[in-house]
Amino acid sequence: MECEIILQIFSGGFLGETVSYETVEKKLLSVLPALPVKKVIMGWAPGKALYEKTAEFLAQRNIDFYLWLPVFSETGAIRELAPLIDMHGRPFETVKSLAAEDFSFYCPNNPRNIDKILDIFEQEFAAVPFSGVFLDKIRYPSFAQESVFSCFCPHCLKEYEAAHFSPPALENALSRPMETPLGIKSYLGNGNYVYEDNDISKYFSLKAGIILKSMQRICAFFRERGLKIGFDVFAPFLSAFVGQDLTGFSNLCDFMKPMMYRVTNGPAGLPFEMEAFLSGTNSGEAAKRQAFNEILGLDQGKKDFDLDFTLNELRRLASSCACPVYAGVEINRKENIADVKPEYIEETLPAYARTGIRGLVLSWDLISMPEENLKKVKEIMEKLN
Repeated sequence: MECEIILQIFSGGFLGETVSYETVEKKLLSVLPALPVKKVIMGWAPGKALYEKTAEFLAQRNIDFYLWLPVFSETGAIRELAPLIDMHGRPFETVKSLAAEDFSFYCPNNPRNIDKILDIFEQEFAAVPFSGVFLDKIRYPSFAQESVFSCFCPHCLKEYEAAHFSPPALENALSRPMETPLGIKSYLGNGNYVYEDNDISKYFSLKAGIILKSMQRICAFFRERGLKIGFDVFAPFLSAFVGQDLTGFSNLCDFMKPMMYRVTNGPAGLPFEMEAFLSGTNSGEAAKRQAFNEILGLDQGKKDFDLDFTLNELRRLASSCACPVYAGVEINRKENIADVKPEYIEETLPAYARTGIRGLVLSWDLISMPEENLKKVKEIMEKLN
């Protein structure tokens, strides 16, 4: 089977500068003749003309065009959304992670938040002839945003009460000494962990259920409009902590893109999120770190994040999902965040392509891909296909 390619373009944030159509067209013209591109994802800066021109360009080439749209983060920049609430009834502060993104998160269980998020699409993007939507930030914050243990607003407390879950019991469980991060005993794959404490296990399960229920409503909204749906998700081993049930998600979308960013020192990057997880669970000391590595089967003694581990993650996910899986691999170069070189691309792309996935998403910004990286991608795809 041919390894398909999806291109991803960051057009700018809701309040930042927007890339020009001329820049987008020039980049696409340099890439499309050499690669088996089936879909292009672009977002999420408002600007009807940019998307209309790009839609026309891609329609002429029979390429699907997806709007890249954040859901439970970023959207508060242009609509007033209810924030996440911590265990003590306080709203979480905004966390700045990247210049064009603020990574503020909002309660996914608040129906008014969902109404306003969908209104953003209606007001800003509905008039453009997109093939589909590519939904990002369909999660709670990770440990990198320092607000994993949320939300405890009235909507969420009602949900917990119905499930006979006690937030004070969770707080007590988290205060106990543990030999491994969060008292994790084993990893079953696809984001499924076995925990020593039932309250911790139930909490993460409830969060995943809340996100899944909210996404069912959101996806129904887009299906009614005849749009295809893609999901941007965390790597499986990180997904449980942000409320993402990946196999459950696979029944809602047409394709899924796990972000398998092995050298990204920023949000969703595997080394970055792993360090944030260890720090956020007070597991930075050597013994706990080693214990968790052994639970995962992860070798952290390598220069880049363990390739063999990421390949196992992709194989298990691809074999258990109801939708096609496309691995997200960074091909852009961002100073101090993603120092992606041709050597990394040469090691990673062909290895990912052989795990049973449908294809690759060249992430997360085609515009920032240097020419030497593009040359290497072309060379690899010629060999694969």
